[in-house]
Amino acid sequence: MSLAALATEDNWQAFDEAWARMMESEGDLADLLTALEIVAVKRRMARCLPSVRDHAAKLASGGRAEDAAALIGCALRGGGSPGELQDLLLEYASKAWSGQDWWISYTEIAGFTSGAADIRRAWTYFDDMRSYKEGAVVFHASGWGTGVVEVVEPMQQEVVVRFQSGKSDRFPLRSAVEIFERLPDTDLRAQSLRDPKAVRARLKDEPLEILRAILLRYGGKASNVTLRNALQQIGIDGGAWNAWWKKTRLLAENSEWFRVSGNATRAEIELLKRALDPVASLKKQLQNARNLKDAMTRVRDLFGNANLEPGLKEAGLEAMSSLAADPKQGLDQRLAAWMMLREHRKETPAEMLALLRAAAAEPDPKDPSNAPKLWSILQQIPGAREQEAAIAILEEVLGENWAKSAVKQFQHAPPGMVQPLLERLRAAKLDNELRQEYVGLLARPLRAPFALIALAKSLEESGNDKGLPTGVQRAMALLELAVHLEEAKRGNTLWARAHQRLSDLLVKGNPPLLRRLMADAQGPALRSLRGVLQRGIDDRINDLLGEIALQGGVDLVRMEAVPFWKEDKIWTTRAGLDRRDAELREIKQVKLPQNADAIGRAAAYGDLSENFEWAQAIEEQRQLTTTASTIEQELRKASLLENALIPEGIAAPGTKVTYKETKTGIVHTVSILGPWDSGEGMVSYRAPLAAGMLGLRAGQSAVLELPSGQLAVELISVSPLAQL
Repeated sequence: MSLAALATEDNWQAFDEAWARMMESEGDLADLLTALEIVAVKRRMARCLPSVRDHAAKLASGGRAEDAAALIGCALRGGGSPGELQDLLLEYASKAWSGQDWWISYTEIAGFTSGAADIRRAWTYFDDMRSYKEGAVVFHASGWGTGVVEVVEPMQQEVVVRFQSGKSDRFPLRSAVEIFERLPDTDLRAQSLRDPKAVRARLKDEPLEILRAILLRYGGKASNVTLRNALQQIGIDGGAWNAWWKKTRLLAENSEWFRVSGNATRAEIELLKRALDPVASLKKQLQNARNLKDAMTRVRDLFGNANLEPGLKEAGLEAMSSLAADPKQGLDQRLAAWMMLREHRKETPAEMLALLRAAAAEPDPKDPSNAPKLWSILQQIPGAREQEAAIAILEEVLGENWAKSAVKQFQHAPPGMVQPLLERLRAAKLDNELRQEYVGLLARPLRAPFALIALAKSLEESGNDKGLPTGVQRAMALLELAVHLEEAKRGNTLWARAHQRLSDLLVKGNPPLLRRLMADAQGPALRSLRGVLQRGIDDRINDLLGEIALQGGVDLVRMEAVPFWKEDKIWTTRAGLDRRDAELREIKQVKLPQNADAIGRAAAYGDLSENFEWAQAIEEQRQLTTTASTIEQELRKASLLENALIPEGIAAPGTKVTYKETKTGIVHTVSILGPWDSGEGMVSYRAPLAAGMLGLRAGQSAVLELPSGQLAVELISVSPLAQL
């Protein structure tokens, strides 16, 4: 084992024995000097000084005074006592170089003389000057870059350096030592200067050797940022760096000679002094990962190796299983880890099944717009491929009737699961249930875009519109979603994908779906399309809508703009829409079932002709059914104010208006919202007070027709509401 490896492991007895054998062999000092650098880092140089002195004396007596001076100098730089080493260093250095022409001038410049105030600094300066020879390579970090020493003039104490750019310049030797970094032959910058093609070939063919060279330059350990800076200095950056780093990191992670920690963007690589067991090394790396996400990145990269050893693969899976069981890790990453384990072990992890089965046992929330616990967890599975694979887990969790349970929650399926789940549900003959889901989502088109788009594609292409809202109503709901996605897609790849799918669905085909749905559209519906275009929509949809309107006798381009609140829609906030939707659920899920019970009890009294309770219950049923039908029709017309193109400075739904009663001078402030919104200071845009002010600007006056009589007002200010 090398001296460097023994020093790394703090195996000092073996280190001393190996050093003693080396003294007898009179071998090269490279391994010893590297070991002493490690000793210096460990602050153990004091224990090595007796051997340093003995070895140096043996070298000097054998005619190797230069090596003796290098050994003493290395110990001095590494923290050795100047008092113990100064005289020896001067003695051996004098024996080695005092016959050179430059000896006197160099020692004077460096202060490398008997009685030097700082012998360690003086030796370092002298040793650097001594290394300036013809052909030596230097580096200037602040501008000149890499250069080669062409001429050394010791008596004039000057050097001439030719830089990689081709420019040559003369420098005082003292300045050169201070401003340049002297590069050893092993440094990549020196090698690249001499033979750039060879270095680039090694980057491709021997990436780990390049990595080793850089790590040696930085004491055996460096971050990926340091590695990138090192390669930038030889002209490797951008795509070339990314390709090299991706390949090299994976090779290093699978090598027993390197230790890699962190992730691809923030990694640290260490060059080891001795090979490690790759399985043990992998386990340690994963256990020491900052979080489960970093560990998963490491394992994914590992599994990308076609020649991966079975032992390494199993070690990675075991570590992932252990980390995924930790509840302190993020649930999304635990789910991702479990899906990875399931993929490679061909069975769902028991911990994942237990979690999902417990979630499935919880009662559904009262508000159907909120996902049940099971589906809320499924939504957190990262990755479309993993979300699709989770369909099989549904079968394990919900049992043989899983499809009937899943179809009721189709709107809550994560995006990657939607299309394959739809295909499974249709194969299970659940078309009627899917049709009901489609109707529900048409009333709330922004609730689950991926689910609505998938259902629209599947059911509209079937040509069977029995039980569905009118074609125009369906078209307007899908256009509402298209407008929303046109804005939401910016900077969001998920919504951009949904936007693309919906746009293709509406404009492609022969005839296009949008044209078919709008076939029976009349004047009011066609005119309302102008509001859709004003809010912004995909260009292909925009063009098709213009054609449809023209064929119906409406020129959207020349048509006078109609305020959005005059469209055949009911504008509301999301809270107002939820409130109205809750009223409908209350009627369907609570009041109608209670009424059915009341009818049954009244019928039990007999003689229905004089049964007041039965007649009252039947009348209540009629009223409830009528109200439910009315609300359903209203919900189909509902549009969110957050998606409206609210004009600036004009009183409109979604604005706050301050006005003054002309007669009394009393000032009021109201928030104009929808008919289902409530709260302090809120007024419906359909109410007489707000309706009379719609379209007015600050400074304008109006006479409002109120139930209590006429009221003259003047608008003081109009501003958009901060939250809708």
